Amino acid sequence: MTYDQEILEDILRSGCTQLLEEQPMLFDQNADINERTVAGELSAIISPKFDGLHTNCEYNRMTDENGIQIPKRIGLNPNNINPSRVFPDIIVHRQEDRDHNLLIIEIKMSWKNSRKDDDLAKLQKYLEELRYQYGLYLELGANGIEDMQWFQ
Repeated sequence: MTYDQEILEDILRSGCTQLLEEQPMLFDQNADINERTVAGELSAIISPKFDGLHTNCEYNRMTDENGIQIPKRIGLNPNNINPSRVFPDIIVHRQEDRDHNLLIIEIKMSWKNSRKDDDLAKLQKYLEELRYQYGLYLELGANGIEDMQWFQ
C-alpha cells in the first residue's frame, strides 16, 4: 500500500480518537502521564494499519549502507562533530533496511510543550539525514489532538 499524508493523517486522527475513548486518563493533565506511555499505546493502535512495516517507540537503531544496525544519530548541534543519539517517540519503518523510513513522530502533551522547537528541529533533521518520507509533530491535550505539524 502507498501511504500519502492524507492517509497517514487519517490513521493518526482515528488512532488518537480511539486512544482518548479507551484511555482518557492518558490525556488528563492532572494524571500527568509520561508521553512515552502515550506513544506506546498510540503505536499499538496504529501498528495494524501499516502492512509490511514496523511501528516502534523510542527505536534507537538505524540501518547503515551495509545493512548493519547502528545507533540512530542526527546532527542537532552544528558545533559538535559527533551527531547526537536520538530516540524518536514513534517511527513507522522497516527495521531491515533504510529504504522504507515512512514516518517519524514526536509527541508532546500540551501542558509540557516547552521544548516544542527542539522537536520541530529534530523532525527536520530526521527527514534530511535519515531519509524519512514524513515527519509529524503531534501535540495532545485533554480533548485529543491540539496541533499537528507535518514535514516532508
